[in-house]
Amino acid sequence: MSALYINKQTEAEKDDFLFECFHDTGVLDELASSSYTILTGRKGSGKTAAARYLEKNTKKYSIDFAYRLSVRNFNTVTETSEKDKLASLLSYIAIKSAQKMLNTNYLDKAGLKFWKDFLLQNGLQQLSDYETYAISRKTNKKKFSIKAVASYLIAKGEANAGTEHESVKERTTISDSPSALYDALKQTVNKDKEIIILIDDLSDYLDESDEKALQEDINIIKDLLLSLQTYNLAFREEGVKIRFVSLVRADLFSYMSGSNINKLVSDSLELQWDEKSFSSLLIKRMPYFASDLDHHLKDPVQSLKDRFPDEIFADYLKDFTTNRYESNFYAYMAAISFNRPRDFLQFCYAMRNRLSLKHPATFENINSAEIEYTDYFIQELRDELYIASRVFHYDLSEERLNQLIELLSQRNGFNAPQLRSDLGKFLGTKTSIGKKKIEILLSELWRYGVVGVTEDKDKIIRFKYLSDTATFTPEMIKKYTFYLHRGLWWFTRKKKHSREG
Repeated sequence: MSALYINKQTEAEKDDFLFECFHDTGVLDELASSSYTILTGRKGSGKTAAARYLEKNTKKYSIDFAYRLSVRNFNTVTETSEKDKLASLLSYIAIKSAQKMLNTNYLDKAGLKFWKDFLLQNGLQQLSDYETYAISRKTNKKKFSIKAVASYLIAKGEANAGTEHESVKERTTISDSPSALYDALKQTVNKDKEIIILIDDLSDYLDESDEKALQEDINIIKDLLLSLQTYNLAFREEGVKIRFVSLVRADLFSYMSGSNINKLVSDSLELQWDEKSFSSLLIKRMPYFASDLDHHLKDPVQSLKDRFPDEIFADYLKDFTTNRYESNFYAYMAAISFNRPRDFLQFCYAMRNRLSLKHPATFENINSAEIEYTDYFIQELRDELYIASRVFHYDLSEERLNQLIELLSQRNGFNAPQLRSDLGKFLGTKTSIGKKKIEILLSELWRYGVVGVTEDKDKIIRFKYLSDTATFTPEMIKKYTFYLHRGLWWFTRKKKHSREG
C-alpha cells in the first residue's frame, strides 16, 4: 500500500482520488454565494479541480445544478474572422448548456419543448465538443433553423408584454445571433433553480495558436468574458439564477488590450493557497490519517508536523532566506514550488514509495524525492513561460530556459545593473539598445516567480507567488537585489555538486 493517495497524472481530469481527497480553500463557498463571473488562478492552482468538485457536490453549496463545460481548441478553427469566432463560441456555450439541462427540471415545460425542437431542427442533438461544432457550422454555412425560436419567443413575448408590432421575419433575423440564444435561455430556465455553468480550458490551448494569431485569440477570450458578464447581468436583473463562470489563467489579463480589463479583474475570484490549506490537502492524501481524519483536520498544520518533523528541514532552510511559517515542511515546499496544489501533489508522488506508513519522514525521503521532482518543475516553468515568450518574441525553449536558469544561478543575488547586463547578453542585445526588451523579460521573470527581490531593510526574499508586497516599477527596480527562485537555485547547486563530485 502506498503512503499516499496519489497517481502520476495529477491533472484534475485524471486524478483518481480527486473527489475523496479534495480540499476547498473556501473559494467554492465564496463563488456559490457571490456574483463573480470569473474564477482565476495560476496554472495548476486547482481551477479545474474546483469546477469538477462543485459539479458533483452542488447540494453542499446550495446550488441546484452545476456543469463544467470544456471549450477546447477554439483557436484551431482558422480562416474565420475574430467576430465570427466570438459568435461561434458564445452560441456553442449557450446551446451546450441547454442541451445539458434537457430532461431535467431546470428548464420550464415550454422551454423543454423549445430546446428539443431547436436541437432537432439544427442537427445538434449529439453536440459533442466545440471543435466539431465550429467546423460543422463553418462547413454548412447556414443559419440556425429558427421555426421553434420564432413560434416560442413570439408567443411568450406577446403573453408577457402584449406587443404585436414585431413580425416573424424580424424575430427570425435576430434569432440567429448569440444574444437571441441567451435570451431564449433567460426565458426558459426555471427561475426557482440556482445554476452555475463553469467554462473551462479556454486558455489552456493557446500554445497551439499560430504565432500571428495569438494576440487575436487572447482578445477573443477577453471579448467572450465581457459578453458573458453582460448576459449574466441580464439574467440577474430578470431574477433568473443562471450564471456563467469562466475559468481563466490569472496571467492572461496582462496580455489583453483595451479599456475594460479592470472590469474583468474586479469580477474575478482568485484561487490561492496557504499553509492551512496545504496541510489539509496533504492530510486527506495520506492513508495514515484516514482512521481519524476529522480530528487531524481540526489542526492540520500540527498533524502534518507530526509526520514531517521540523528538524528534518532545518539544514535546508538555512540556505533559503524565505518566509517562515508554522511548519518547516510548508516553508520548504513554498520555497521549492510555486505554492500550487499541482506542485504539492507532484512532490508527494515523488515521495510515494519513500515514506513509511508507520514512521515519520526523514531527510533521506525528502532528498531522494527532489531528484524526481526537479524535472517536473523545470518543465512546468517552461509551459508557464511559453505564452509570454511568444507574445514578446523571446526564445525560451527548454534548452534556452536551462541556460537562463544557469545564468541566474551564478550569483546568489544580483543588483539591477548586473542583472540587466547578464539578461542583455542572454538575449544577444546591448543594454543601451535593447533596454525595453530586457525590462519586459525582467518583469515576466518577476511575474512568474522566477526571480524574487529584497531591499536593504528586508530579511527575506519576496516572491510574487507568495507575496504582493513588492512594487515592481522602474524606480523600485533600481533599489532591489534580485534572487533566483529558491528551488531552482537549490536544484542547480545540487546538480553542480553532483557533477563535480
